[in-house]
Amino acid sequence: MRLFGGLFMGIIFLMVGIILLLNNFFNFNINMFKLIIGIIIVLFGVFVLFNGFGFQDSRNIVFKEGIIRVSEVQDEYNIVFASGTVDLSKVKIEDEVKKIEINTIFAEGKVILNPDVPTLIKASSAFGELKLPDRSSVVFGSQKYRIGDISTDQGYLEIEASAVFGALKFIVTN
Repeated sequence: MRLFGGLFMGIIFLMVGIILLLNNFFNFNINMFKLIIGIIIVLFGVFVLFNGFGFQDSRNIVFKEGIIRVSEVQDEYNIVFASGTVDLSKVKIEDEVKKIEINTIFAEGKVILNPDVPTLIKASSAFGELKLPDRSSVVFGSQKYRIGDISTDQGYLEIEASAVFGALKFIVTN
């Protein structure tokens, strides 16, 4: 079971809400604030359990599992409380430097790269793990990694990647 999967998080929120509600009812000291907070937490847990809560667009995956297929580069991609993939294998680079920021926060993410596209990865991690294509990892701190020839005369892809309380893995396809 994934740590941040919908089922696990849903059960946690349900349990916290039920505990607040039971404590409120069995003490016979009815506090409306605690009652409302307990009901909100229980409802939030039900939404997470049944995938009624989650969001994905062309740049973000939040509380969901998904894939972002990129053909035209945007400036930032985020995976938050989720499990997702950012597929950069179809990105075309002309004679310009394209900069991308990829963030995983309390999440598990993958980035798929094309080996024919020169790429500079600036990886940084805090309380997480960032795995580079050569199977080296960054747990605390930062590291740079290059794919192909990087020169200012030729265009390349520059990725600033960060993993905070999560994991991000770079995969190079054939």
